[in-house]
Amino acid sequence: MSDCQFYDVQVTTDMGETVLVQAYADSPQHAELTAILMVESGDADTIGRAVIDCFALE
Repeated sequence: MSDCQFYDVQVTTDMGETVLVQAYADSPQHAELTAILMVESGDADTIGRAVIDCFALE
């Protein structure tokens, strides 16, 4: 089992917003998925709910 850590994930929404979401995950891929789910569910501070682009910063 991998150790979890915080990842900064840059997300661009369907409304043209680019935000940085911090996700606690065991890999960059899981951090990206977590950030997408946060935006889609309204838990991130965004107007848009659809993610156009997303990547974990390393």
